[in-house]
Amino acid sequence: MIIIWMTAFIYLVMGYLLQHYIADTTYLTFSFIIIVTLVLFFVLFMKYTQFIVIIFAGFIVRLAMVLIDLSQGGPTIPHSGEDTENFYDTATLISEKMSLLGESVYGGTYSKMLGMIFYIYGDDRLFVQFFNVLFTITAILIVIQIFRMLKVPVHVQVILVAVMTFFPHSLIFSSILLREAVISLLVVLSLYCFTRWFTRRERISGVFSVVLILLGAAFHSAIMGILIGYLFGFIFYRHEKQDFKFTVQSVVPFSIFALITGYVLVFPGVVSGWPIFNKFDQVLNNDGNVYEAFTSTRGGTAYLTGIEINNLFQLLLFSPIKLIYFISSPMPWSVRNFNDLISFFLDAVFYLITLVIFIRYFSAIRQRPILAILLLIIFTGWFIFGLGISNAGTALRHRFKLFYVIIVALGVIWSRWKR
Repeated sequence: MIIIWMTAFIYLVMGYLLQHYIADTTYLTFSFIIIVTLVLFFVLFMKYTQFIVIIFAGFIVRLAMVLIDLSQGGPTIPHSGEDTENFYDTATLISEKMSLLGESVYGGTYSKMLGMIFYIYGDDRLFVQFFNVLFTITAILIVIQIFRMLKVPVHVQVILVAVMTFFPHSLIFSSILLREAVISLLVVLSLYCFTRWFTRRERISGVFSVVLILLGAAFHSAIMGILIGYLFGFIFYRHEKQDFKFTVQSVVPFSIFALITGYVLVFPGVVSGWPIFNKFDQVLNNDGNVYEAFTSTRGGTAYLTGIEINNLFQLLLFSPIKLIYFISSPMPWSVRNFNDLISFFLDAVFYLITLVIFIRYFSAIRQRPILAILLLIIFTGWFIFGLGISNAGTALRHRFKLFYVIIVALGVIWSRWKR
C-alpha cells in the first residue's frame, strides 16, 4: 500500500502543477483510479494471495458505490446526505479561503483536510471520496499484519477478512464522504504500532501508537479513550514474563491517569479550546451542560429520552444501559421503518454477538494477555461513546470507529478457542 499512497501523493503534486492548465481534473482522477486498481491487484497477488479474491472484490464493490453515490438521479446510499454535503460544502469554502483553517468550522479537522486537498488538487469530489476506499483497504491489510504478528491461524484470518471486507457499514462508510474511514484507519495504524511494541518490545512503536491516537483525537476527541488500554499495557505488561504484574508503583500512576481521564470526560470545560478536544466543545455548545448532553433528545432516532441525569452518581448508574443501547440501537421495539430493521440485523446484532463472545471467553485473557488490553480498549470506547450519544443513527456511525479493534479481539479469541 506504500506504493499506492506514493502514487496518491504524486497525483496531488500533478494536480497542483496542472491546475492552471486544466480546469477539470476528472480524467486525471480516472487515470489515478485505474493505476491504483492495477497496483492493488499486483500487491494482493504478491503479498496477500489467500485474500486476493475477497479484498479485490470488496475494492470493486466500494468503487462502484462511490460512483453510484456521485451519480445524478441514482439510488441513495444510506447515511449519505446532510453530513456528507456539509463536509463537502465546508471543504470547498476552505479551499477558496484558506484563512478558515484557523477557525472553527463544520466537520472540524476532517473538513479542513478535505479543504487542503481541494486547494492543492482542485475541487474534485471523486478524488477525495476515493481516498475513503483506499483508507479502508489499507486498514484491512494492516489488520492482516496484526493477525500475523499475533499468530492468528490463516483460516481464521480468511473468515474475519471477509467480515471486514463485506460488513455492510464498512462498505457504506468507505464509499461516501464521511470521516469514519480515516478515523478507523488511524485507530488500526495505532493498534499495529502497539502490537509491535507488545510482541517485539519496540519502544519507538509504542510512542507512535500514542501519537497516532492523538492524531485521531483531532478528528474525534473520544478516540483518546483508547489510551487507557495502551497505558494499562505499558505499565503492567512484562515482556520477559509475557504476563501482567501489578505493584503499588504501577497501580498508582495508572489510577491517576484513569481518574484524570474520567474527570475530563465528566467536566470537559477544563480542556475547552484544545484541538484534540474539539468534540467536547461541540457537545457543550449544543447542550446547556454535560449532563444534558448525555440525555440529548436531538434526532428522530433518539433513545432513552426519559432518563434524567443530574449528577455523577446517576451518570455512572445509567452508564451500563447507555452502553447497551449504544452498541445495539436501533432496538427492535424502537424500529420505525424497514431501514431501521435492516440496521438492527446487519449491524447491531454483530455488536451484540461480540459482546456475548467477549463475556463468554473472558477467561482466555490468562493465555493471551493482549486480549485484556483489547477488551479494555473496546469497553472503554463503548463506555465513553455510550455516555455521549443518545441517537441510534449517530451510535451506528460511532461504534464503527472501534470495528477493527473488535475484529482483532475476535481473531485472538477464535485462535485460542481453536487450539
